[in-house]
Amino acid sequence: MNKPSPAPRYNQRIPHMRARTSSGRWLGWLSSFMLVAIFLPSSLSASPLADAARQLAQKIATASGPGAFALEFTNRSSLDEKSVREVRSALEAQLHVEGVHITKVEQATGTIEVVLSESLRDYVWTAVIAIGSDERKVALVSVPRPPTGAAFAPVMSIVLKTVLLFAQEESMLDVALVDMQGGSRLIVLGDDAVSIYRHQGAGPSWNSAASWERETSLPIIHGRAFPRDLRGRLQLRRDHLFDVYLPGVFCRSTPNAVAPLTLACSDTDDPWPLTPDDSVRAFYASTRNFFTGALSPGIGKISNVPSFYAAAALQRSSYTLWIFAAVDGSFHLVDGVTDQAIRAANSKWGSDLAAVHSSCGTGTQLLVSESDDIAHDTLRDTLHVAARDNLRAFELPDRDPVAVSAAAQFDGRIVALWPDSSGNGAAAIVRRKDTGWYEAYRVSVTCGN
Repeated sequence: MNKPSPAPRYNQRIPHMRARTSSGRWLGWLSSFMLVAIFLPSSLSASPLADAARQLAQKIATASGPGAFALEFTNRSSLDEKSVREVRSALEAQLHVEGVHITKVEQATGTIEVVLSESLRDYVWTAVIAIGSDERKVALVSVPRPPTGAAFAPVMSIVLKTVLLFAQEESMLDVALVDMQGGSRLIVLGDDAVSIYRHQGAGPSWNSAASWERETSLPIIHGRAFPRDLRGRLQLRRDHLFDVYLPGVFCRSTPNAVAPLTLACSDTDDPWPLTPDDSVRAFYASTRNFFTGALSPGIGKISNVPSFYAAAALQRSSYTLWIFAAVDGSFHLVDGVTDQAIRAANSKWGSDLAAVHSSCGTGTQLLVSESDDIAHDTLRDTLHVAARDNLRAFELPDRDPVAVSAAAQFDGRIVALWPDSSGNGAAAIVRRKDTGWYEAYRVSVTCGN
């Protein structure tokens, strides 16, 4: 049973230098001074970042001793590219003064791996010094981050666009739109079947005011009992139409060239994809409604995070920043080196997250569910349909969430939020407060004036 999709709706816009002498001779000191003067930019010689870089270089030299080393340098902090270049220049200059020479890997006797990361209050920089195949030493420095000053303001205002795709009385776990021969199709994942609908509008656009006609329904065969608060995900594929992930169950549609379409399901505990490109997967607790925290593959050096309901990946210039909505109500930022717990931007943050790419602001926005009633987020196992949930877009310019849109309001509770296969939108499943029906929305980001 379904009903026509209405037109799209929009929300409201809304320094000082200290060089050690190698032998105590005045000439050695003068040579060191001249080297630093050559290597260090004048604008950096008195900066706190330069001080920290030199301190780290001195610690590295103490651990490594003089010699030739290959340097690996990674920025996982919010420092901009210019600051990173200046920090690296100060570090390499001080290493030279200390007798540590940077060279190519094939000419080196060891490696120095430097990672720039940060916490809420400090920049935290680590160096792992490897000499030979076994010996490893670690050096670390921290420097207070400057106050953020004025609140971050995006270049353009951001608007969340929500389009009602489909509605039915039966439960919906996820939906996916796909263009196929003969017109658009809507794939709907339910508790016990995958249904495929053909668009019946007069025009070619799937978001016109028109109904969907069901073409086929593929039963989900499984040997395990599903948990009460069932969650599931659809993932579109290239060599076949889609995959289905359910607690303890995996299903795959037949290859594209095979007709008629069928669905093959098997009981398995294989991990679910967290992103449309399958770059990171996570294991799902087959008898519960959350991810265990075990990742496959890991995010950099981190292979386990706290148990979580949802995750989103925010692309940075040189790494990917992940945010996890943990089952204890906390939120964690993971950059491949550090796992940093953060506070929600407000007390109404729920447990549903999704990252959406756009041409606005930083290019990637974090969609977060919000509610005046948090009970359903801290106790998801409890059936609750009395709340009205919102979605809001956030950006993390300095690892502190900043709202960049007004809230998109729904007439019920958000029970699922998944990024779509393109990465440019998300599917939100809402259970209406008044009727108990399930509605599927496509959510995307547009740039306001």
